[in-house]
Amino acid sequence: MQKITIIICSLILVFIFSCSPYREKQTQLYKSESYTLSSRSVIWGNFKAEVISGDEIHSSFQGSDEIAFDSTEGLYVWKLRENISAYPEYKSDTVIVDALYKMSLGELEKLKTKDGLFFNAGAKWYGVWTRDVSYSILLSLAVIAPEISKRSLMKRVDNGKIIQDTGTGGSWPVSSDRMIWALAAWEVYKVTGDKKWLENIYSIIKKSVQTDIKTIFSPDGLVSGESTFLDWREQTYPEWMQPIDIYHSVALGTNAVHYQTYNILYKISKLLNQPSEEYKLIAERLKKEINDKLWLAKRGYYAQYLYGRHYMSVSKRSEALGEALSVLFDIADRQQQSSVIENTPVVDYGIPIIYPEIPGIRPYHNNAIWPFVQAYWNLAAAKVKNEKALKNGLASIYRAAALFLTNKENMVAGNGNSKGTAINSDRQLWSVAGNIAMVYRIFAGMQFEPDKLIFHPVIPEEYGSDRIIENFKYRNAVLNIRIRGYGTIIDSFKVNGKEQTLPEISGDISGNYNIEIKMANNDFNPSRINLRKLKFSTKTPKIILKGEQLIWNAIPNAKVYEIYKNGQLIKTQKDTAYKIEDRTNYAEYQVKCVGRNNPESFLSNPVVLENASIIEVESFTAKSNLPFKNFSGKGFVELSLKKNLKIEIPVNITETGNYLISFRYSNGAGRMCCTNKCGLRTLSIDKKTIGTIVFPVIVKDEWSEWGFSNSFPVKLNKGHHLFKIKYNDYNENMNGKVNRVMLDYLKLVKL
Repeated sequence: MQKITIIICSLILVFIFSCSPYREKQTQLYKSESYTLSSRSVIWGNFKAEVISGDEIHSSFQGSDEIAFDSTEGLYVWKLRENISAYPEYKSDTVIVDALYKMSLGELEKLKTKDGLFFNAGAKWYGVWTRDVSYSILLSLAVIAPEISKRSLMKRVDNGKIIQDTGTGGSWPVSSDRMIWALAAWEVYKVTGDKKWLENIYSIIKKSVQTDIKTIFSPDGLVSGESTFLDWREQTYPEWMQPIDIYHSVALGTNAVHYQTYNILYKISKLLNQPSEEYKLIAERLKKEINDKLWLAKRGYYAQYLYGRHYMSVSKRSEALGEALSVLFDIADRQQQSSVIENTPVVDYGIPIIYPEIPGIRPYHNNAIWPFVQAYWNLAAAKVKNEKALKNGLASIYRAAALFLTNKENMVAGNGNSKGTAINSDRQLWSVAGNIAMVYRIFAGMQFEPDKLIFHPVIPEEYGSDRIIENFKYRNAVLNIRIRGYGTIIDSFKVNGKEQTLPEISGDISGNYNIEIKMANNDFNPSRINLRKLKFSTKTPKIILKGEQLIWNAIPNAKVYEIYKNGQLIKTQKDTAYKIEDRTNYAEYQVKCVGRNNPESFLSNPVVLENASIIEVESFTAKSNLPFKNFSGKGFVELSLKKNLKIEIPVNITETGNYLISFRYSNGAGRMCCTNKCGLRTLSIDKKTIGTIVFPVIVKDEWSEWGFSNSFPVKLNKGHHLFKIKYNDYNENMNGKVNRVMLDYLKLVKL
């Protein structure tokens, strides 16, 4: 009955609004096939949101979990009730933006912890999370709440290192995006100019990257680990990929974060007169490898990630946050930046987190739009001055926030609805920060540098000709800013009535300042976007080896199957079986399905042909008496912070060659999805360090479930070698107290 009432009220509202005196004041900001966004309203099918004033919005859609139905109005009603006087005031010709700015500030106040010292991550996400608070600070919280931002960042430091949020396989180093903290901390410094803060974060960032350098850099020079913020395995990876496969993979967004981290560490080191060249070289190498390995020239944007076992392949899906960061951090050159914004697929409701979507997976990261990611995409669109992409992106954020009456965590990409995702939270911190960022980063165009504040507004004509920011605190100064006009070019820039050549102010100023910016009312340069209908990829085949044949399940609507050997396409066929002619050498086989109407699938699970030598570890170290099962040989060895901190394994190599080295192990210390107890040790051969052995969590409390660690390609000469497994300081995981695995055997495979 309530739903019928809501629909009737919605239709009445649409009728009343069409006759309202507000109608002539309306400016259409964006119109798509699915909705219309105007300066005072949103119409989405039978649902409507209307801005009553800068302090009140009515909506006929139940998007918020916290706002009750107002029976008097027959609608859901948001009213500003929080005290937001501590923040700058914003007014413009576009009332919907003004109201949503106030709503976002009100939600930010509600997100403060009870003591007012920190920011919670959302209505359903209590506590401070490294990536949530860092991405939020980078967007806008450093600008308007620098002191709480500092405290929130420091809460995510332990033992002088940045804490990785819990995630796949026991967190770091399977999840490896914690360095977004460094970007946020640097942004706080640029806003505040606080030298003590700079000195403090320098030691934290430096200590954190020292462990990363020894743990997550892959042989090809890129950073391994899970895609940044996409920490729900099956939402963005093929079903067959386990935590160790994700550790092996190389993701666009995560590498972009690490590239910028080393850039920042280089700049901080120079400011503090510390050695810096090492960090510059790492950043340059990362940038080169990202462009060499992940740039898809034919598609005009970057690949989602590299994945596989020993031989890696490219996932040609787009990944929205990584694409945006590649533009914002200048990983892409100017031509590539424009190409990324023009060619990355977007849909009616904004930019999907990945494209195409994975079939059979409930919306969350898959088939979803996240307002905070949309905000980064909008910043990238503004940077390259792509008007079409920017207007689509602004509308994505404003439509959702006005209809839902809150800054939701996410929405379904296919229909724009806040309902239907696996989890969704009101007043999600980074969604709030993204909404606020549109005012400061785009309409005012603020860019903070260590010694100054630069303005470069990017304003579509539809978004009005007059905007005011009052009581904006910048270091020791208070700024009142007025921006007239629209476009991308500043016609004049005045400070206290005096015109300046450069649109910037020094970080050394103090007192009150009036800034007047007059835009040139210029047209944007011609631009385009890759606006598409939402599509799902073809299902991924599952392959097995039966005798001498690879066989796999038939995929509905398959056009052809592509067979890959060691990451290279070797045959295209329609049959669902393939005979392997040569079984003498190590080989990895995978199959991809190309659909008739849908985009291509992921590559299938690898079938690996190998002749392995197995060396039982308990032959050289006392075996454990724990009652676990399914081990090989006579037993297994327990590694913990109290037992077997060092193990030596003599190995006799009968033939000189290249070998893959890995270890069979078990780790039942927690849930695969959300703990921080990944096992770590260092491998050396003949006193030469080879790398960090990673033992991700497999199944909670199931120490009889065995898997394989990461593998190391090593050239070994014929003869005797001494393998050593040792716990070093840089093998400390995010838990710190539990770093425990059961070790079954060492496996050597000749390549």
